[in-house]
This record gives sequence, structure tokens and C-alpha cells, in this order.
Amino acid sequence: MGNQEELALSIQKEMIQFNLKRMRTVAWILMYISAIITIIHYGEVFFVKTERAMVPAYIAIHTILFYLDLAVLLFVKEKKLKVTSLNLRKYETILLAYIYTILLLISVITVMDVYFFKHTALYEVLFLLICTVFAIPFLKIFWIMLITVSPILISAYLSVGISGESIKIFLPMSLIIPIGLMIQRHTYKVQSKITKQHILLQEEMKKSKNLSKLLAEKNNELSEQVLRDTLTNLPNRRAFNNKLTQIGQQLSKPTSLSVMMIDIDFFKNLNDYYGHLQGDEALIKVAALLDEIAEKYNAFAARWGGEEFVIVSQHAAKFSEHVCEEILEEVRNLNIRHERSEVADIVTVSIGMCHAKISNSEQLKICCELADQALYTAKQNGRNNFYCKSGNFDEDVCLPF
Repeated sequence: MGNQEELALSIQKEMIQFNLKRMRTVAWILMYISAIITIIHYGEVFFVKTERAMVPAYIAIHTILFYLDLAVLLFVKEKKLKVTSLNLRKYETILLAYIYTILLLISVITVMDVYFFKHTALYEVLFLLICTVFAIPFLKIFWIMLITVSPILISAYLSVGISGESIKIFLPMSLIIPIGLMIQRHTYKVQSKITKQHILLQEEMKKSKNLSKLLAEKNNELSEQVLRDTLTNLPNRRAFNNKLTQIGQQLSKPTSLSVMMIDIDFFKNLNDYYGHLQGDEALIKVAALLDEIAEKYNAFAARWGGEEFVIVSQHAAKFSEHVCEEILEEVRNLNIRHERSEVADIVTVSIGMCHAKISNSEQLKICCELADQALYTAKQNGRNNFYCKSGNFDEDVCLPF
């Protein structure tokens, strides 16, 4: 289905929804009118003896109108109204059936009004009401108008002929019916235009919302990319600094914290001997392992730069030592060949760790510096091991592995 067809269908659905709500309003009005007129007719005090013959017919028709309007109010619930492509025809049929039935019943009453009272006021008022309230295609109201007006005019001609009395019937009809049709045509055009503009506006708002959502998603992706290392997909140095800032902002009391600096042993030799592609492959595998271990212990892993990585963990010192031992073992278990290493024929790492009770951002920065110093000590001690500096900042409490 093309865009124009979809738009036309949407307009049709909205118009029917609009008219169904108006139908309930008309039903309330006509129920009130039918109830009042029926009560008046039951009294019969306003009619001369010759006019009382029509009272039962009046009461019967107004009773039918009353229950018809009541049925509309009971079965066409405004809150439950939802016109779709599947029920479109059903609701359109209900709407037109209601309008046509009302006009037909009122035309019967008007024929009797012409005979007994020489006026067509009720039909004229109702016709104007329908033309003003409902927005339906012109032809659909024009044909029912012809069907209902014809017997009224014939009845008027047979009742009063061409005389002074007939001017009271024919003149109002000749003025009000065309005016009603013009109002109806204008009402339909205006409502169609308003509905179309509303639908197009809704579509534009939907598109704008979708574009905003897509833009936000792309911005989030770009933000994540800015904070990700392109080779290892680990958070980068900037992300690590953001993490430190976040931890510093959340410090409300002394908090246990471990910072582990991890360096691949003799990585330059690996690059020179195996080539950069093999070097990159080793970095990717080690990074994936560190990310997995960090996730396992609810820690934060990032690429510090080059062949260096960093992990921040909020655990006790002994537990952090266990994590360092696990990293050393699991890296060796990767079994990545490194014939130019001076400590093994596979890739190994050295780890420098600082564990401390952190109370402020400054101590956090010092802990990172101590972890870097501990890494230097681990390298001096033969590599493929870890070394720890304590949060007292002047005393080593962790033993080298």
C-alpha cells in the first residue's frame, strides 16, 4: 500500500472515530427531546380532540427513538472506541444506519406534523443538527435527504396544496435544506483537512522522536567508542580516569581498594620476532582473559597503554593477592608462544599491586602510583610474578610471588 493510500485510510479511520463520538452526543440530545415530547403527548392537554388521534403514533415513534439512542449510549462506549482497518466498515455502517434511521423516523413524525399542525420544524431542526455535528461525505447525506424530504413535500402539497398555508412549509424547507447541505459540505471538508493535518503532524512527531532516539543511540555508541580501546575492546586510559573520578566522588568513608598494574613480559621482543600481527593477537587474548577475570570478581579492567593493563578491585588485600596469582596462572595457561622471552617460552605477565584504605581522591592517585612502582619492583625481581605495596604508603605488606 502506497503512502497516499495509507494516509487516506488513516483519515477515514479518524473521521469515523470523530463521528462516533459525535453520535453519542446526538444520542444524549435526542433522548432528552424524545422523553420530553413523549411526556407532553401522554398528557394530551395541549391537543384539540381531532389532534389526539395522532398521539399514539407520536408516542410510539419517540419511544423507538429513545431506545435507539439508549442502545447507542450503551453499546458504543467512547473509552472502548478504537477504529481499525478490520472494524472500519462495521463502525461506518453503524454510524450511517443511525443517521438514516433517525431521519426516517423524524420524517414520519414530520409528515404527521404537516397534516395536523402545518409545519416541518422538527425535521428542519434535526437536519441542521446532523449537518452541523457529523462530518460525512456529501453524497451520503444528500441521498437520505432526498428520500426523507420527498414524502414531506408530497404530504404538504396534498394537505394544503398551493395556498397561503403552504408558504409556512415550503419557504422554510427551501431555505433550511440547502443551508444545511452547505454547512454539511463545509463541515466535512474542514474536518477532513484538520484530520489530515493532525495525522501528518503525528507522523512528523513520530519520525522526529525516532530520529532523536537514533541520534541518542549513535551518540551513546560514539561515547562508548571514545572510551574503548579499538584493539582489545577494553576500556581505555580515559575510561580508567573516569572510573577513578567516579570512585573518588562516591567516597564517604574509608574504602578498601586494590589497583593492579599488569605488564606483558618482554613484549617488544615478541613484536620484533613474531611481527605486530602476532603481537596484537597476544594483546587481544590477554585483554580478553583480564576482562573475564575482572567480570568474575566484579572489578574494573582497562588498557593502560601499550602492553600494560590495569584492574581496580574493591576487595581485601588477601583476596586481591589471590586474584594476582590467578592472573599469572591463567596467562601462562593461554600458552602463547614467546621464544624471545627471558623468563619462559610462553607469554607471561608481571603485576604490581597496591592495596589501601582510601578516604579521598588524592590517596587514590597515590595508590595508582604505588601500584606502578610495585610493577617496577616485580620486573626487577625477575618478572612473571607480582609485588604489592600497602596503603600505609611506606611499608610493604604483600610478599612477592
